[in-house]
Amino acid sequence: MLSIKGIYDGKTLKLLEAVNVRSPKKVIITFVDDLDDNEQVRQYASQTDSFSFWAEPAEDLYQDYLKKDKK
Repeated sequence: MLSIKGIYDGKTLKLLEAVNVRSPKKVIITFVDDLDDNEQVRQYASQTDSFSFWAEPAEDLYQDYLKKDKK
């Protein structure tokens, strides 16, 4: 899978880097708001379920490591 960034101005799509693909391919185009990476991380972390995966029993293996006696 290849990921290429681009800009869509409402009429045309401009790719921001060269594409070296020799055969026809399907594409997926995702429109994203113009946010910086830090803002996206803050928004994700503020979601109530963003860290719900820690409730899974399989994640306890990390807690076991932290609780070991260090002699």
